[in-house]
Amino acid sequence: MPSAVRLTALSLLALPSSLAAQEPRYPVTAEVLVDSAFQGAEGIAFNGEGRMFVTGSRGLWEVWPDGSVQRLADLQSNLGLAPIGDRDILIADFGPTAAIRTGPGNDDGLVLRATPEGRLDTVATGIGDPNAILVMPDRSLLVSDDFTDKIYQVRDGRVRVFLEGIPFPNGLALSRDGKTLYVAQIFTQIVDTVLFANQVWAVPLEDGRPAGKPTVLAWTPAEGANDGLAMDVDGRIYVAVNVAGAIWRIDPATGDTVLIAEGVPHVASLAFGRGAWDRTSLYAISTFRGGSRVWRVPVGVEGAPLYH
Repeated sequence: MPSAVRLTALSLLALPSSLAAQEPRYPVTAEVLVDSAFQGAEGIAFNGEGRMFVTGSRGLWEVWPDGSVQRLADLQSNLGLAPIGDRDILIADFGPTAAIRTGPGNDDGLVLRATPEGRLDTVATGIGDPNAILVMPDRSLLVSDDFTDKIYQVRDGRVRVFLEGIPFPNGLALSRDGKTLYVAQIFTQIVDTVLFANQVWAVPLEDGRPAGKPTVLAWTPAEGANDGLAMDVDGRIYVAVNVAGAIWRIDPATGDTVLIAEGVPHVASLAFGRGAWDRTSLYAISTFRGGSRVWRVPVGVEGAPLYH
């Protein structure tokens, strides 16, 4: 092979995977896979076997590639999901009250672990309104409470405050090198009048612990209500902007923001395809009370590996 050709091939190998794969022209059109099978949906995740699970209608569901769904377990509310172990799914549940409360005494939230057969076990209690769940490299869990300024850590069933200071934290994502935690802020106010936020925060970490003050990494459109986060193999963050009905991408290395998809009303949570599902698509769920939807969003790049 001539040297000039060899250099070209090597340079292509050095490109981020998304560029080498020739990303589509954005924004792309989101495809509806499931329409109105459940209400008030929130969470979406793929387990270690590559099977899709969602929460909606106060239950845990499996979604099949043909669009059919099966209810696996009853819940008290519909919040975030994350894979754990080879087969199981973690579930955030507001608990018996299923109410928005910010004062003392709101501690009935749960983190549950579900098998694909629908067996539920309690992993942690004592978090007021748990929402997003992130499995860390040491297999501890980070859990956001989006009606406070707290992110909790769960280790061996024990719960403690991991971080305070980011108002109304929701979606969570960890950088590829484990040195930065990204946090979506969904509200700026919830008393009297609900006001929605548009910040995504970055928290420096050292040995899995906060190592500095949180700073705002980027903003999505004003009052868009940033909800779930996902990360691609190139370390870029995808943001479900709930009220705006859009998905945006943020590149932490450059600060660039890209509108990935719009026309996805009340999009809440995001997960990259695994198993038999398209690995270069994001799958999203929306929180329509009249009938939630599961969407496929072709982004042309695979998701970052997850700890589970």
